[in-house]
Amino acid sequence: MRNRLHSPFVTGRTSAGVAPGGAIDQSPGLRLALLFVGLAILMVVVAVRLTQVQSQLGESFAAAYQMTTERFESIPSTTGRILSSDGEVLAQDVGLFGVQVHYRWLEEPPDPLWLKQQVLSQLDRRERRPERIREGVERLLAQRAEMWRRLSQVAGVSPEALAERRRGIQTRVERVLQKIAGSRTRQNAEAPPRMAAPGESWWRWAWSSAAAALTTSPERERDEPLIIQEQLQYHPIISEISSDMAAVIETQPHFFPGVRVALAVRRVYPRHDAAAHLIGYRTAISNEALADRRGRFPKGDPLDYRAGDQVGLAGLEQYYEQQLRGLRGEQRLVFNRRGELIHKELTRPPRFGQDLVLTLNLNLQHAAEQLLDATLQGPRQDELTGAELPVPRGGCIAAVDVRTGAVLAAAAAPRFDLNLLVNHDEAAWQRLVRDPRKPFFPRVSEMALPPGSVFKVLSAAAFLQSGRLDPSEHVYCQGFLDNPDAFRCYHSLVHGDVDLADALARSCNVYFFTAARRIGPDPIYEWGRRFGFGQPTGIDLPHENSGSFPVPAVPGRRPAKASGEALGLAIGQARLTATPLQIVRMMAAVANGGRLVTPHLVESFGPTVVETGVVQAAASEDLSPPEPHVIFGLSPATLRAIDRGLKRVVADPRGTGYKTVRIREMAIAGKTGTAETGGGREDHAWFAGYVPADRPKIAFVVVLEHAGSGGHAAGPVAREFVQAMLHTGVLHP
Repeated sequence: MRNRLHSPFVTGRTSAGVAPGGAIDQSPGLRLALLFVGLAILMVVVAVRLTQVQSQLGESFAAAYQMTTERFESIPSTTGRILSSDGEVLAQDVGLFGVQVHYRWLEEPPDPLWLKQQVLSQLDRRERRPERIREGVERLLAQRAEMWRRLSQVAGVSPEALAERRRGIQTRVERVLQKIAGSRTRQNAEAPPRMAAPGESWWRWAWSSAAAALTTSPERERDEPLIIQEQLQYHPIISEISSDMAAVIETQPHFFPGVRVALAVRRVYPRHDAAAHLIGYRTAISNEALADRRGRFPKGDPLDYRAGDQVGLAGLEQYYEQQLRGLRGEQRLVFNRRGELIHKELTRPPRFGQDLVLTLNLNLQHAAEQLLDATLQGPRQDELTGAELPVPRGGCIAAVDVRTGAVLAAAAAPRFDLNLLVNHDEAAWQRLVRDPRKPFFPRVSEMALPPGSVFKVLSAAAFLQSGRLDPSEHVYCQGFLDNPDAFRCYHSLVHGDVDLADALARSCNVYFFTAARRIGPDPIYEWGRRFGFGQPTGIDLPHENSGSFPVPAVPGRRPAKASGEALGLAIGQARLTATPLQIVRMMAAVANGGRLVTPHLVESFGPTVVETGVVQAAASEDLSPPEPHVIFGLSPATLRAIDRGLKRVVADPRGTGYKTVRIREMAIAGKTGTAETGGGREDHAWFAGYVPADRPKIAFVVVLEHAGSGGHAAGPVAREFVQAMLHTGVLHP
């Protein structure tokens, strides 16, 4: 029967449907042998590969495990120094050594994974047993504690202070970590699967889903540790240490693991408030200024400003920013996979800024500042009447070389300590900000006041140059022009018959009123412009004030008004304001024969060496002083007539400066000025002149805000300033 159960392997017979001669399995041993050989070949390949990995590729895998990263870091440059003419440093950058510690070495408690990685990196593979790892962790913790103890001892900072700084850094980093972790949690929240849009075919939906799955990076696992950049960086822990301390840390790295010394620079002003308004200050560049420079230099900022860089914001620091600024260097830093520094290399050295050598005589500058400080402290007694003089709100003294315009001294008061902007003291800052005398105001270049009678020098030049006034012609002064209540001499003094020299010496207003009524205001307008009033002097300081100089009367203007303005303008009032620099330049022009100099503060710039008080330029660039401008049409006879009157101001017993300005050692020429302010406030006090009177070398000006009479208040200060020129050797008897 064909349908009964049977096994062809047992009976040797074929069943129905089997092709004749088609044996089912005639050689089972061969088939098993081939299967064994195939498996053996695969095992041999795997074994060979394992042997190769263990014996030959171990170092390659270890190198990959010990992979390093490199980063380029800026090297701070130094801004150029500012020095006085005798080599005293007024502003400079000082290098500071600071201490930075890797975050993992200051973290408390230390990260367990980091501890284990540190220990494993120090153990051979065969030594990585649990008990050896525990011993290594204990040694590492002891090493950490010892490192902080040594750092406290070397840097002279208490362990408590270091612990407080560590907590501050860790708190800041953990706050960033929590913020990023929260953001990652929100991103990893399960999103609903993308559904097909209405009308979208199934094959397009399938294609976009597959493309998204292949191109979107996998989400982080929830238990994967989050590491941020701040955890792999060094953080400043001590801002300033000595070079000896830095050497100890650098030469003994095995005692200070995770610690490195960083170099930084800080702007300091060794003379504190000396010439503060001239030197100016530096502060961090604003975001607006950075954006502006990026717009101006789309291909790259030539001065390479970056966020946090210091930039000059006032005085010489601002005016000569391009010369003073240095350019940062660059170094390559190599870090291991744990973010620890293992190598550094200089790739571009920094370029240092150029030094500025000033025309200032620091001794004379200091003497002028002391004079102003004493004057502003008050109260003072009038040397003529014994009465108490008003305490000035502020003041300024400036002195220039009559031939070149070099500024020898330019003092302003009150002042401020420039280091206050480096080491901020909130209490001191608030006192200065709230001081009604405005100590931050640069009075030398930006203060514009009515000049009062010192402007009579310009009026005299205008009247004489018009050809309608003879300097020897007499005018009778009755103490007022027409009405006792208007256009009077100071305190209604009656001077009698006076000529030009008398009028200057005794400061007779009536003489100048009479001349202005006769000649009109046009000559004053014309010669005021020629002497530079109403325009900046060109001094190398930013934001110079040009003062206010009235324009000529327009056609159709009432003659009475024009005449009244001419009378006020003739004695330095009306709508006229002038800066101390404009007045001292006017005096220099009278002293040097009619040339208008440009005041300037910088004599040269470049690398500078100071030896035994002598400034030596090392490949520096000397700045030629601006050429004096000859005042067109100014007659020598006019200058001689004015010079006679200015000498008599101090030398004539009836002169307004005879009792308060005159000294025995040297003849002084000058003019007192009392500028009315109105509003019930005290007048401004002026004195401007030049010395020596016979062979002038230096022109100077003294102005005191709301101090009263020029002869009584400014005159004694001018006398002491001339004596300071003698004592400092700027002038010789």
